[in-house]
Amino acid sequence: MNFIKQKIAAWYENRKNTDVAIFSSKGGYALILVLLLTTLLISLSSNFIVETQTSIGYINKYDNRFKASCIASSGMELAKTMLDADKMGLGQFLTGKISDKNTDSYENIWALDFPPFPLENGTLKLEICDENSKINLNAFANEFTEQTRYYYMTQTFFTNMGLSRDFADIIHDWIDIDDSRMPYGAESGDYYMTLTPPYRAKNGPLDSIDELLMLKGMTPEIFYGLGGGNSEIEENLVTHNKGDISIDAQRLSGLLSGEKPETVEKRTDIKIGKERNRAFADYFRVHGDSSDFLHDYNKININTATYRVISALTENMTDDKVTEIIRRRIIKPFSAVNEIKDIVQNDDEFEILRKYITVRSFIFRIKATANVGSAETRITAYYNRDNKKLLYWGEE
Repeated sequence: MNFIKQKIAAWYENRKNTDVAIFSSKGGYALILVLLLTTLLISLSSNFIVETQTSIGYINKYDNRFKASCIASSGMELAKTMLDADKMGLGQFLTGKISDKNTDSYENIWALDFPPFPLENGTLKLEICDENSKINLNAFANEFTEQTRYYYMTQTFFTNMGLSRDFADIIHDWIDIDDSRMPYGAESGDYYMTLTPPYRAKNGPLDSIDELLMLKGMTPEIFYGLGGGNSEIEENLVTHNKGDISIDAQRLSGLLSGEKPETVEKRTDIKIGKERNRAFADYFRVHGDSSDFLHDYNKININTATYRVISALTENMTDDKVTEIIRRRIIKPFSAVNEIKDIVQNDDEFEILRKYITVRSFIFRIKATANVGSAETRITAYYNRDNKKLLYWGEE
């Protein structure tokens, strides 16, 4: 046993001396340094490659995002120019559709559903919507009038949707200037301040249609038209009642290259009915003139109003009357509000209604969506064509 221990001790001592000799020599140190430097360089190189690739990816993404933002901004200017040209009656020279510069309808250039404009490394899609086709909620009341006709239209709208008429009172209480509760409304003291967290009724005009989500009983399901009311039982729904507003890529390419547009033959066999979409943003608006509810900016354009909005103009607006209004405007847009008098069939009712309807439009929502590579930028703006003012601008 002692012999074995002596052999192990001798081997260990010999090994230790050998290692010391190796590490004490210049060659040994050089070998270790080379190994350490090589390992370090490999590590640094790998990190550099990864970080460089990541940085290039971020730079390209930012560059595409910046380009998309510039294209979308340019698209907004193009849309405004298109609206101004249409106001001067120049639209027909671009589309071949003859339209009256004193009226606004789905015959106008701004209403066409253009395909995306092809651009270098990307596309631009423009969408223009007539806000005068909707009910202005901010025109419900003012300091002189407790309830305007727009308030009663909204009551009828909710009834037709199978929803509670109470929503009209709730909206009224939110925008009126006092804290007195409407019969079925909600004010700060009796409702909003009891919530967690509490907040006060605005008692002023809505800044955005999305603000409705803050109101009593207004769920996302109802607001976005995903359910509620009679949504599950409505039949014979349509996508829209705008007529034929399409324009294919070939025609667009021809127009952009300067070709003379051909006259477009109208289709009159289009199905008419309630719109499938129930989202409130397509039927209500907040831009207009809240100080004067009789102002032209607040009026509803019967040439562009939806089936659901026309149905709400009066409580006596039957489906047959609404269908006839839309059928006539598809054949030939109304040039004066008096042209629907025979459809309303009630002279006294029409005399009241004519103060709230029009055949012209002033305020438009513009959406410009630009795509460059994998980057997308969308700008939404509200534009008053009458005074050339931007009412809102948002980019995402």
